[in-house]
Amino acid sequence: MRNLELFSTAAVDHLLWGTDEDITKHNTPALSILTDFDRSQPLVIDGHTSAPKALEIMEKTHTYMRLVVDAENKFLGVITRHEFHQNMVKLAKKQQASLDDLTVKDLMIPRESMMSLDYKQLSTATVGDVVRALQENGLHHILVIDHHQHHIRGMISANDLARKLRVPIDIKQPPSFMHIFNYLS
Repeated sequence: MRNLELFSTAAVDHLLWGTDEDITKHNTPALSILTDFDRSQPLVIDGHTSAPKALEIMEKTHTYMRLVVDAENKFLGVITRHEFHQNMVKLAKKQQASLDDLTVKDLMIPRESMMSLDYKQLSTATVGDVVRALQENGLHHILVIDHHQHHIRGMISANDLARKLRVPIDIKQPPSFMHIFNYLS
């Protein structure tokens, strides 16, 4: 192991600012915003983890989403902080159980209920195409599937995208039929 020497910053008063080429724009290739699991490990959580423990893990790691896996690391679904806050107490009351009895599997969005982007399609898309898809579908995260390899290749997060674009991205839930009906009435 090597010891690293620390240096004083007292005489350094300038920041390095990236050039305009570093800024992600709407016409930038969409693959530039992909968190590619070929290069970085996916953030996962076991489906049998208790809901309170999972929420604690997500808060301590400052993550808003985790991929849910079983004991063999098979993909089961996704859990977000939104599901915790929206469903944890409601589900505990419905099942007449304590919060500690709930698991991630009880609260997750199962993979069968999820939509995703295709990696090959994403390779010819732009960042603007992805922003539009996220906004039109009310998604804060979207998985990217490599159909050729038959696996989840990565994901795109609206928060990461907003940071790279250096603008806020407003993601609202798409209106339900009831919302449209009430608006028209």
